[in-house]
Amino acid sequence: MKNKLLKNKLFYFFYKILKIYRNKKPSVHFGEFAEDVFINRLFKNVNKGFYVDVGCYHPFKGSLTAKLYEKNWHGINIDISKTSIDLFKIVRKKDINLNLAISNFDGETYYYENSPINQQNSLIQKHDNQQKKKIECLKLNSVLIKYNISSFEYLNIDVEGSELDVIKGIDFKKFTPTLVTIENNDLFPEDYYNNEVYKILKNNDYIFINKIGVTNFFMFKKFANQISDFIKI
Repeated sequence: MKNKLLKNKLFYFFYKILKIYRNKKPSVHFGEFAEDVFINRLFKNVNKGFYVDVGCYHPFKGSLTAKLYEKNWHGINIDISKTSIDLFKIVRKKDINLNLAISNFDGETYYYENSPINQQNSLIQKHDNQQKKKIECLKLNSVLIKYNISSFEYLNIDVEGSELDVIKGIDFKKFTPTLVTIENNDLFPEDYYNNEVYKILKNNDYIFINKIGVTNFFMFKKFANQISDFIKI
């Protein structure tokens, strides 16, 4: 029917106008390198998912979960900055928002603060001008068990150099999110293929599928085989 109508000159004219202006509006993104455009494409058919965002920083700026929340997802947001979590408590009322450090042990640790909300706040000291502060520390496994999370679709980790310790604190035999995104500043593929985080994820049936900016994307093997279906327009 459509092909027949397209042969009509008037119909074809309006069809062309529709195609031009319907696709004129640019994609809206919050991610620093628009990583969330790809993430939203992967999950376009998942209307009510659950995410875990470790090192969440800000509910909008740089957020890879903001568009998912708008889509009726919810989840757990975790950051060492109390101010960051206070912002999430205002904007993400459906979420669990936790002021914690995430590592490979349960207990207490210290983090180093540049300012109350800062992307460079870290468990690793970068310079002498940072304030050293005590904070509760948990393994990600412990958080998931505490809040009765049995499964979730998306895990994001951005913790300024402590990503390996976060990965070591989750049992991938028990928890298998469909997608894992993780900050990695290595420029060349051969560098991040030799990264310990990459090896752990690979050994747990995750396949490296993309790199956008400083974010590496890993998908659980059984879903990675369907990636062309996930991302098609």
